[in-house]
Amino acid sequence: MARHPSAGTTPADDEASKPSLSDLSAAIDSLTQAAQTLTTAAAQIMQMLTSGTGIGQIEPSSARIQHINAWEDDPFSEAVPTENPPLSAPLSVAIPRNVNPLLQTRILGQQPQVGQFPPGSQNFRFWMVTEALARGINFWTPLLPRGTRWSTVNPIQVTLDAGEDLNAFYSRDNRGLFFFHRAVRNRTFFSADSPDVVCHEMGHAILDALKPQLFDAASAEVASFHESFGDMSSILCALQLPSERQKVLAETQGNLNVNSRLSRLAEQLGWAIRQLSPTAVDRDCLRNAANRFFYRPPIQLPPQAPASQLSSEVHSFSRVFTGGFLDALAAMLKILGSATDTNLLTASHDLGQLLIDGIHTAPVTSAYYSQVAAGMIQADKVRNQGRYAAALSNAFFQRGILSTAAFAALVDAPVPRQVIPPAAATATTEDLSGTQSRLTYNDQDDDGYRRGPEDAPALPTQTISTNFGMTLLVHAPIESTRFSITPAALNGISTELSSPDEASRAFIEDLVQLDRLTFSTTQVGIPFMVTSNIQKSSRKTHVVMETPEGLVLKRLHFDCGFHSYD
Repeated sequence: MARHPSAGTTPADDEASKPSLSDLSAAIDSLTQAAQTLTTAAAQIMQMLTSGTGIGQIEPSSARIQHINAWEDDPFSEAVPTENPPLSAPLSVAIPRNVNPLLQTRILGQQPQVGQFPPGSQNFRFWMVTEALARGINFWTPLLPRGTRWSTVNPIQVTLDAGEDLNAFYSRDNRGLFFFHRAVRNRTFFSADSPDVVCHEMGHAILDALKPQLFDAASAEVASFHESFGDMSSILCALQLPSERQKVLAETQGNLNVNSRLSRLAEQLGWAIRQLSPTAVDRDCLRNAANRFFYRPPIQLPPQAPASQLSSEVHSFSRVFTGGFLDALAAMLKILGSATDTNLLTASHDLGQLLIDGIHTAPVTSAYYSQVAAGMIQADKVRNQGRYAAALSNAFFQRGILSTAAFAALVDAPVPRQVIPPAAATATTEDLSGTQSRLTYNDQDDDGYRRGPEDAPALPTQTISTNFGMTLLVHAPIESTRFSITPAALNGISTELSSPDEASRAFIEDLVQLDRLTFSTTQVGIPFMVTSNIQKSSRKTHVVMETPEGLVLKRLHFDCGFHSYD
């Protein structure tokens, strides 16, 4: 039945009384916001009711799975970077559980109850970092040799705010990961707010567990590889989120080695540093893996340069290997077929495994990049019957990490042997911390990954006479090369390698020129600890220590960024 206007009204009066489209839109928005508020409040009430004592203990029972808010990517991640990025929307995720008993973490301070807290709050930061660390460790665990343990205390300690700085670092002696905060343009930035930064620093700890000899190595290339591994860790750990994989594939159309949310690392920290020093970092992030840098021996480079250029500063030089890594990932995805979620996940795991293999078997030399790259190519012959040979070889060749002669030499180079660990039924609890077989050459296995902080191995020391009048004992990259290969020079031919002495001397000079070196005033032979003044010491990465054998150069920590913004 048709409806008619009420008595005493005209059609015009009735039409005027109808709400406008804008009124309806506003009403719908208000109702939607109210519904969302009620839903969030109900969820938080249910979480409080089901959390028992409210201390947020994570239980394995599927009936008690609870959710938290976390960043899917860096909080400033955008499909198209803008000058003043807004915060991304947080992602609701289930509370993760770190499954590796030998690689546990502990965030210092009071643990909040489980909840979906707003970004910027301390409670949000606690659970976001918890999620990023567990996701990262769970990714690396099945790829590492069984029994891999921290080279520092277990659980590793995590300090979410160690003071005022635009920085974050991993310290073996200070037992963990340190993050900072700083106000820039009336906004306070916390380095722990970025999963990129968290997974980068966690990557340093993972690499120190796998290959402790790299920690004190006096070599720009070895130290740069540590930084590259941190960035590669951020990339691979991000790809373990299904929603991130889908966005990456949509943005890149399957061409992964282009500028994208995947290649851009630590956008927020980069933005904050860029306000203070516009040329210190990339224009859209801290470091971008989608770059075109070509290998040159670090000894031939200046100790610092604008972000648009390459220098021997370890974060700058790390971009050569990271760029080749992203190129390899892009090529591996194409080898697997169509650019699907499943294939991208497979490529991330396969490349992560080959990276671990290359590191585990590579000798520590002054041309460390080439030895790791060659180790990855040879590992692929065992793991995947050479499926990714073209992807890896072309990526490292086009970056100059491998010369044309090296490319050919690997055809007949030694291939590692696969060592199968004991079956789960007979393995110890510690052995179950990793599930994959490891690779060895000539049955000579580097067992550094099984050592703890008490006996973590280091490279032998070598006496170096510096150009500033001091003689130091340093852990030089003096191991014998496994592959008779070299990086390329700018004209494509093989470059002449620096001797271990030359590499170490240049590395020390860089530390002095960049003001990264301090001197211990502690007792003879006692490790230099910076815990008492962690903020002031965050810029000093190395210390000269007095020992009965003489003055020894030791590393304090690995940090995450440039320091030319002061």
